[in-house]
Amino acid sequence: MDRAALYLRLSKEDGDKADRSDDSESIVNQRLLLTDYALRHEMQIVDVYSDDDYSGLYDDRPEFERLIKDGKLGKFNVVLAKTQSRFTRNMEHVEKYLHHDFPLLGIRFIGVVDGVDTRNRENKKTRQISGLVNEWYCEDLSENIKAVFRQKMKAGQYLGPFAPYGYLKDPDDKYKFVIDKYAAGVVRKIYSLYLDGYSIKSICHILEDEGVLNPTLYKKQQGLSYQNVKSDALGARYHFWSETTVKRILSNETYIGRLVQGTCRKVSYKDKKVTSVPRDQWFVTENHHEPVIDSDTFFKVAKLRSRRRIGCENGQGVKKVHPFAGKLRCADCGHTMIKSGGVRGKEGDWYLRCQLSNKSRGKECSSHNIRYSVVEEAVRKRIQETVKQVLETGQYFEKLAALASREDDRKRMPDQKRELRKTESAIESCTKSIRCLYEDRAAQRIDDDLFFRLIRDFEEERKSLSERKNAFLSETEAADEATGRRYDGGKQVREHTAYDSLTYEIVNDFIDRIEIGERDKSLGWQNITIYWQF
Repeated sequence: MDRAALYLRLSKEDGDKADRSDDSESIVNQRLLLTDYALRHEMQIVDVYSDDDYSGLYDDRPEFERLIKDGKLGKFNVVLAKTQSRFTRNMEHVEKYLHHDFPLLGIRFIGVVDGVDTRNRENKKTRQISGLVNEWYCEDLSENIKAVFRQKMKAGQYLGPFAPYGYLKDPDDKYKFVIDKYAAGVVRKIYSLYLDGYSIKSICHILEDEGVLNPTLYKKQQGLSYQNVKSDALGARYHFWSETTVKRILSNETYIGRLVQGTCRKVSYKDKKVTSVPRDQWFVTENHHEPVIDSDTFFKVAKLRSRRRIGCENGQGVKKVHPFAGKLRCADCGHTMIKSGGVRGKEGDWYLRCQLSNKSRGKECSSHNIRYSVVEEAVRKRIQETVKQVLETGQYFEKLAALASREDDRKRMPDQKRELRKTESAIESCTKSIRCLYEDRAAQRIDDDLFFRLIRDFEEERKSLSERKNAFLSETEAADEATGRRYDGGKQVREHTAYDSLTYEIVNDFIDRIEIGERDKSLGWQNITIYWQF
């Protein structure tokens, strides 16, 4: 008597499931069909392997993998499936398993409905043609789905299953976000800690010590079926925050109200591997939702993250950078000035020297050696002088503000025009798609149900794009009328009129970089050049 294994598969969840642990109605029907076939042909059913919600393009299906493993152990000699496409839709797998591995293992494959039988050599060509047809079907389906997704992303519709951390999906519009007050507060805290000089690792430890749930655990607490294998392994057990998670939060443009999609794409419909997409091909929707972080804070963090910052322990195991971290440069070679040893008898003071000189042992550049306390005192005095100047005569900075505002407008205009052209192009593309749908229906290439569903989607997208175009035009008109109201050149100065010592926040608001020159031994002085943020 033959020993049979029943293989069942469905590519998506049916609506008649009570919950995800239940078999779908289609899976139940497959089981009844295959069981009846096995009994009629006097086969012993050894086991049933059921993959629900898995694509037939890939072989990394849990039950499929178990089937192959058991087949190698000799637990059965027949595999029954409803059709060959239920077993696989990938031509490579047809050749690998049906025409190579199974014959070597003495396993016969039978497709009950489509008549596939690997014992019958005459229908091998039929199996191969069927494999190609199944693969072509998947390729066409993939292209159609991607085309619809592109249209939706162009229209500014969010396609992810879950809203980013800090937001919830809008109950009135699943393509929009509303702020999650608790999670948004955590996001703001992360930005604040980073601007205050804390390292990424220290931020993770602070959040853990305060009992803040990481994004994966928080989403699960909200009842969402969110899965993250790496986080589940350790994060769930110890409530760890990953440094990668914090870095992503600090670089996620979602938090300034910008929706960014299409940043990566699959290499092939037959492979799960993805590759990055150039930024100019991303789908970016401005003002998609309410921001959690203001733009000034976001780009200030981005600028700091582009620089090298080394944290020092504060005596309590928490690393925090010194006020000039990432801003000290050698005036001659441009390399970072690094800590090179403490000053004898001066606790809390140390020497700085050129990194290139240190690495090359003085062959490429000179040391530019200087005490940290000397730099701190010089910068503190310069900032105090600047504060005094601004408070006494603010006109200079008002002129700077006007110039900065006009320069900002000049830089923004090409981007606005580019976005307007992209939106107009998307409207035209949407109109063409609608026209093609009417032609396909007239030629009976698509049925009425699919036609009306796609027409509704495209009409909604065209309406959304038209609203977006009008918003761009209104924004451009408003920008032309507005003068000198975006930027206050003396804002940073007025915010720091009183302080006892320099902090990371004060230095970051005032200074872009500090260049240290080599000491003039004959005169006994050393040039310290400050480049301001304004």
